[in-house]
Amino acid sequence: MAGFNAPIEHALVRNTVQLLAGASAGQLTSTGTGFLYQVTHPTTNHVKVLILTNKHVVRGANVVRFVLSSAPSVSDLDDSHQPVGRTDHPIVLPLAGNLVPHSDPDIDLCGIDITVPYGQLLQSGRQLRSMNLNSTWLLPPVDRKSLPDIQQVLVIGYPSGLWDAHNNIPIARRGTTATHALARYAGKRNFLVDVAAFQGSSGSPVFAYESPMFRQPDGSLSPGTKAAFIGIVWGVIERTTTGELKAVEIPSAVTQVPVLQTSLNLAIALHADAVRDIDEVIFPGITAATAARDA
Repeated sequence: MAGFNAPIEHALVRNTVQLLAGASAGQLTSTGTGFLYQVTHPTTNHVKVLILTNKHVVRGANVVRFVLSSAPSVSDLDDSHQPVGRTDHPIVLPLAGNLVPHSDPDIDLCGIDITVPYGQLLQSGRQLRSMNLNSTWLLPPVDRKSLPDIQQVLVIGYPSGLWDAHNNIPIARRGTTATHALARYAGKRNFLVDVAAFQGSSGSPVFAYESPMFRQPDGSLSPGTKAAFIGIVWGVIERTTTGELKAVEIPSAVTQVPVLQTSLNLAIALHADAVRDIDEVIFPGITAATAARDA
């Protein structure tokens, strides 16, 4: 989308893909949200394009299916704000050799390397209607210091498998943080978001989002829109039939299962800086190399 001057919201809702995973293309039994993420080595300029999601979305699966959209020009929009000549490309990718799990078994995050099919579409001469996150979308130090306890957020994904399939567009919802986005909820790399999360929400990116005014580090307000990547939804807080509160993974099964717990409409999100660990798996030493370049 280089050279396309569009509102930031236009980019954010073109960052995600709906994921279907299973034993084969004909047996897709798990659903969730993935988002496009790019890792570029600072000295070699080698690039990897990944879909980031939760480990539990693809657990036990052999393949994953997603859809990318392309057009001759993504800036040439029709009356419904879709690129003229848009084509949707369903892709079924084997997970063997392409799955990049976070090294910590307690961190529900993994990457799926889609560099090859992504590059093939670009080499066809068409433009991809997509926006790739990278580590520069993380909160900079000055904003980390001034981040409030209650922060407006935007959560993008496919709750209950719901999406605009005709236009290949996800569902965007607004909410707030329920605990500080940088604090370790219950001592782990998580925080709570006051937004309902459902089957299919797993892997949804969470953005600190302020519009039409945003807060400056000194507390003053400026007109405009500001967004930063702060988390990845993986679970919910539920009340069991006995009244016990539990943090649980969001179900990913395509088929509906009986609900025996009561949701508190609180989603659990992993701190976004966990993506830096994925960067290190892709390109060992990238953190130090980036720091040396920027010194």
